[in-house]
Amino acid sequence: MCENISLWCSYQKILFKMPQQPVYACFAILTAFNPGSIVINNSNNILRNELLRSQLENLTKGVQSVICQAPDRSWQEPSFIAPISLVQAKQLARQWQQNAIYWVESGELFLVPVLMEDVMTMKLGQIKDFFYTE
Repeated sequence: MCENISLWCSYQKILFKMPQQPVYACFAILTAFNPGSIVINNSNNILRNELLRSQLENLTKGVQSVICQAPDRSWQEPSFIAPISLVQAKQLARQWQQNAIYWVESGELFLVPVLMEDVMTMKLGQIKDFFYTE
């Protein structure tokens, strides 16, 4: 439980880096990197993410790349923004063994548990406050 709470807290401290903010009313932010938050080698992570991208592109035409990272930039993972349903997003996250996903609806960012227990969906704030460009 303590380990889960630590992970859950770290997931709440997030920034998204991309050229411009997405304009969809609802979308998921997903990755296939590091299943269960266990770091695996980069080549396997890249392959997993490309397979996820392919699945997303079969579901929707609006897939965009995004970098999810800690505010201090000590950690980052390539991810995808996809205007799919929350149900679809959770199914894909479960398939790719992700503990949680980010969900955006009406401009609000939510952290949604997928494989994690003992935690509940959490509203993090307005999505515009979590995006930046360089």
